[in-house]
Amino acid sequence: MANSRTNDVVMAVVEGIRGALLDKAVTFPEYRAAIQHIMKTSEAGELPLMIDVFFNTTIVQAINNQGSASPSDLEGPYFIEDVPLTEGTVLRMDGDDCEPLLVAGTVAGPDGAPLSNATVYIWSSTPDGKYSGFHPGVPDHAYRAKLMTDENGAFRVETSTPVPYQIPNQGPTGELLEAIGRHTWRPAHVHFKVRAEGCEELTTQAYFEEGEYVHDDCCEGIVSDELIFKREVEDGKRVVRVNFKLDAARALQAA
Repeated sequence: MANSRTNDVVMAVVEGIRGALLDKAVTFPEYRAAIQHIMKTSEAGELPLMIDVFFNTTIVQAINNQGSASPSDLEGPYFIEDVPLTEGTVLRMDGDDCEPLLVAGTVAGPDGAPLSNATVYIWSSTPDGKYSGFHPGVPDHAYRAKLMTDENGAFRVETSTPVPYQIPNQGPTGELLEAIGRHTWRPAHVHFKVRAEGCEELTTQAYFEEGEYVHDDCCEGIVSDELIFKREVEDGKRVVRVNFKLDAARALQAA
């Protein structure tokens, strides 16, 4: 039996592509070249990367249009579910000479009340733009934390101020971006994923006001002002203070 939701989404996408092909009078050689590039991208293992570059922000916009929670943002390809609960509070590696960063925040529910025992994942790149669990030479779980909020819904962890980095740019995704006149840089950012019972999961990022590429992200990010943080320093550490509000789980809303 056909799934009406699947049919609606698939056919809307197909009609959108058909409209673009007709509007731009795409030739058969151009059509075949596009298929060949998609095949090359798949063979290089970059198909998820290429799709994310062009469409992940659209999904984020769709999520943000549905509720009143803190703004969502890209998850990216470097989230790891299986991270041990962080016992310490410092994520920096030996020899890291980047500016220390204190990330402190709170988690609140739909009614604005603090949520204790919410789970907060935090992850960011190394000083040379790599991620633990994905790039060689990076210790397991470096620059990653899995925290539980306290009775006041609060959490804090020390890490390093991240830097801008390039997404993989030597393969077909970089080739395509270059062909359309775009770069392959992402602005410096810290990732968050927040979960609490009875609430919708929140996935988002924090950016730095003076950072390069904040308003020119290769992933077409439309960064909300709420996610861009002014420079604040405390005891020699840069500080980012985030206050997250979660929506009620949609299944509960429907009930």
